[in-house]
Amino acid sequence: MIIDLSFQHMLYFAVSRSMRRLMAGKKAFEPQRVLEKAMNAFWERGYEGLSIEDLVQVTGIGRGSLYGTFGDKHALYLAALNQYTAAIKAQTMTILAQTGSLQVVLGQLFQAQVDALLHDPARRGCFLVNASLEIAPHDHAVNGIIQSALNEFEEALYRLLIKAQVAGELSWQHDPHQLAHFLVATFVSLRVLARSQQQRGMLDDIVKTALSIFN
Repeated sequence: MIIDLSFQHMLYFAVSRSMRRLMAGKKAFEPQRVLEKAMNAFWERGYEGLSIEDLVQVTGIGRGSLYGTFGDKHALYLAALNQYTAAIKAQTMTILAQTGSLQVVLGQLFQAQVDALLHDPARRGCFLVNASLEIAPHDHAVNGIIQSALNEFEEALYRLLIKAQVAGELSWQHDPHQLAHFLVATFVSLRVLARSQQQRGMLDDIVKTALSIFN
């Protein structure tokens, strides 16, 4: 029996190429899971505190896969910050959409932030605030993400305040824009202070004082 070795070789290489293409099209990792790991690392150690090698170790994927999926370190940081911002937005908007008096809704909003921040054993504070302090002043893209998130939050608070005025809960003598600015500042202050405060007493006092305006 004569075996055509050239044909067998051609068939072998053709199958090998097809398998390599198939494997190349399938990622051996979940990008969302990798992004979550990177987000937690950036959140805890900051942008400058991580090298590409650190990110390779943290995410558990190779440098080539990291670059191929997310781009460079800066692009990965932006993706991580966007993911964090989306999670915070979903949480806050859910609370603000709840029924109840203005004081009740705002109380739930602020207490949820205090609870989440103080129950973090790593005391990482707020990734968004950390980014605004570390690199936003000299990074246009990061600053854009932060400003967009704060503007959306302020607009949601403004709508809540207008709703309270229409319902008769809040006097029309109050300027809803000024109050929205104040509430955003309180929100950010809580997230800054939570990184160093071991007890919640001070944070609760800030919340109580902020809410007293609406008595």
